[in-house]
Amino acid sequence: MLQVSMTVAEYVLILAGLILVGNGIILYGRRTSDWTGVLKMFYNRIGMSAAEFKWYRLGVAALVLGVIVRIVNLTFWPA
Repeated sequence: MLQVSMTVAEYVLILAGLILVGNGIILYGRRTSDWTGVLKMFYNRIGMSAAEFKWYRLGVAALVLGVIVRIVNLTFWPA
């Protein structure tokens, strides 16, 4: 039962992380109309508003947590 719960949590966290990061990217793109700046977001500093930064960082945190849950899941229940 716990293994199934961990697997579901893993997929939910990764999906939520992708949605949150995507939301931050879309907010930035709509505000600036600079869709090429989205590529700079991953390797360079760009001027993000507080709301965009919040969504982006929440998404990254959810993705990292999803990866940690995946590692724990594979540690205790190897496939």
